[in-house]
Amino acid sequence: MGNIKKTLSLQEIKKIELSILIEFDKFCKENNLQYFLCGGTLLGAVRHNGFIPWDDDIDVCMPRQDYEKFFALTAFNPIRKNLITSTYKKCLNCISYPFIKLIDINTLLTEKGKIQKGRSGVFIDILPIDGTPDTIGKQKAFYKKATQLRKKIVFVNTIITRSNSKSIATFVYKKLKQFFQLLFIKKLCKELDCYSKQIDFEKAENVGIVLWGLYNESEVIPKSQMTTTTAQFEGFLFNSFEYQKSYLKNLYGDYMKLPPENKRISHQITAYLLSEEE
Repeated sequence: MGNIKKTLSLQEIKKIELSILIEFDKFCKENNLQYFLCGGTLLGAVRHNGFIPWDDDIDVCMPRQDYEKFFALTAFNPIRKNLITSTYKKCLNCISYPFIKLIDINTLLTEKGKIQKGRSGVFIDILPIDGTPDTIGKQKAFYKKATQLRKKIVFVNTIITRSNSKSIATFVYKKLKQFFQLLFIKKLCKELDCYSKQIDFEKAENVGIVLWGLYNESEVIPKSQMTTTTAQFEGFLFNSFEYQKSYLKNLYGDYMKLPPENKRISHQITAYLLSEEE
């Protein structure tokens, strides 16, 4: 790894993230892989034609079969020399997360309150789309278990301090619990990954991001509405799905209305450009 060359501004971080997305889009088109902008990235595309001004990440999602094919193609053969596919599974850069992060290793990144494992850097998140149950009640139960597993993984990846513990006893308990769970982090990630894909995408009528579905059953969309369209993002056209307006309404309500300033939260990341290795 090279030495730190400079600290990156938020705009410089976004520029690098955009460059990763452009390369990802190009690779997917060359290999006939389907993907969609999702979450806050899709919201930014629709509301701002680009990044949400205070946001600092990019999220895309892929049907499970395309997601797995992307991993198989890139786990040990990066789409570019500096862009490595990273996840809990065996690859060039194992990290403690159950989904893929496409990381630019010419950079170094830290996120406030998060433990760093593996090689870090400016990244985009790539999430699988899986099948979900057909009824609301079953969807809620399905996502409830996924959320429980996800919270365990988040806990393991969070720095435990005295200030975020109610007492010294709680602090010690958390540290011990985290230590032992960290020994099994790959198992936890695999458990959530396997759980998320237990309903076959191809056979399901409704699908959604389950693995890291922060909005639970609100993530669900009819598979018939996953036909591809495009959305403008920072002057480029990227893939979206026809259901995007309903999807954004489900996630954010009146999504064209700006949230109050105290709700405009970023991930509090710090990133650095690295000098090239000798």
